[in-house]
Amino acid sequence: MDAIRTIRYKFKFDANNEQTFTIRMNSADLAILEEPRSSYPEWARLKYQKCPNCPLTEAEHEYCPIAKKLVGTIDFFCQPLPFKSVGLSVETPERTFSKKTDLKSAAVSLIGIYMATSGCPIMDKLRPMVRHHLPLATTQETTYRSIANYLIAQYLLAQRGKTPDWDLKNLGGIYDAIKTVNTHFRERLLKISREDHALGAILTLDAHAYYINLSLIGDTFYTIENLFEDGIRGKRISYAGTQEAEDSSGAPDIYTYRFNFNNNFTKAFTYSINAETLRLTPVKNKPLPSWTKLLCNQCPNCPLNGAQYPHCPAALSLIDTMEFLQEGLPPENVGILVETTERNFSKQTTLADGLNSMIGLAIAASGCPVFSRLKPLVRNHLPFQTPSEQTYRSLGMYLLFQKFSDKNKKDPDWHLSRFAEFYQEMNIASLAFCERLKEISLEENNLDMLINLEFFRKYRDFKLSKEGDEELQRLFGQIYG
Repeated sequence: MDAIRTIRYKFKFDANNEQTFTIRMNSADLAILEEPRSSYPEWARLKYQKCPNCPLTEAEHEYCPIAKKLVGTIDFFCQPLPFKSVGLSVETPERTFSKKTDLKSAAVSLIGIYMATSGCPIMDKLRPMVRHHLPLATTQETTYRSIANYLIAQYLLAQRGKTPDWDLKNLGGIYDAIKTVNTHFRERLLKISREDHALGAILTLDAHAYYINLSLIGDTFYTIENLFEDGIRGKRISYAGTQEAEDSSGAPDIYTYRFNFNNNFTKAFTYSINAETLRLTPVKNKPLPSWTKLLCNQCPNCPLNGAQYPHCPAALSLIDTMEFLQEGLPPENVGILVETTERNFSKQTTLADGLNSMIGLAIAASGCPVFSRLKPLVRNHLPFQTPSEQTYRSLGMYLLFQKFSDKNKKDPDWHLSRFAEFYQEMNIASLAFCERLKEISLEENNLDMLINLEFFRKYRDFKLSKEGDEELQRLFGQIYG
């Protein structure tokens, strides 16, 4: 791991106007690294509109840590800007995010990073989320990530012999304190400028704090719970008749994967996924090859009946992909663009890396009863996942599953004693699915690439490794003690 982690925000206003903000932080603890200034403005002093819940003393801290980190950014956003929208590009070591959006939304993502990594004791609780920064996060995404992040912290506290807060009793207090900081930091800005860009960003951060508190008892919380419904209630998904008609009522989310090869050849795959059920729209008007039949190397833990369900839902989701792989493909890195409703993701990477993300999305949304436990990650789809991201996201999802199991009077597994078992079911399915893929007429290189994709391999003995646990302990340790 590099000692320094860099995130670069690029604001492109028009062909002749662009502004870049480069954020450098220590990779181990995400402490932001700043270039010292010869002087700081009066409004950056700790005593200037000091937050009433600030635990810092002026004797030890002349300046507010948030204000010190944001001076240059605030100078930019508090000047008259004749632009209402911006082409935002966010470069991280893992991928590039992009979207055409309004200036306030772009500013809130940038300012949020500075606030969470500034060293402010109140905002520090958000610092682990910066390691897995998601620009332009929606309220539902923010709520999901915030609760998952908090539950991971509680798991790590329990590992240290401390008392965890599985009931989320203290989470509301954390966001109340964050709301107070946002409110009073806004008061600082009101003293220096009436331009609305930075102020609007702080207001939006304030709104996120409010909505997370509200969502603990409101609609967003229950919407997140619905992502886990299949596993909690043991619900089995039907693939025909009334259930299929019911699934068609929700508005779709569109995910498009574009593979751009060096020879100017481009291939795009578009997935329409029901936003409510997270089910993939079934393949229509296409011949169904024999390898998609349910009884073709059927997974030993598949609960479906071949007489009632003639085709494997996971296989049906990959017909276009397999047809693509039957073509001669150059063994080279490709430019991959993933377009979603919320934002675009891009990366120059291997074909296998792109297929890994795309196949994972398709199978998780296919309706396969075994892989349906990954549906929460469909709602929070993140292409090109690293092992560190996989550990963080998988653990957060599992602990959220336990939270909703507990709420529904099921036996929660807070100590992760069933964590490996949870993923072992998917391992059994992935091994059998790889055998199914061998029934397709594919070039040997393409077949080897497929069956060795990380998506099919990662569940084999998947567990929270010692290295993964140590990395989480470092990330959360200084914050949650």
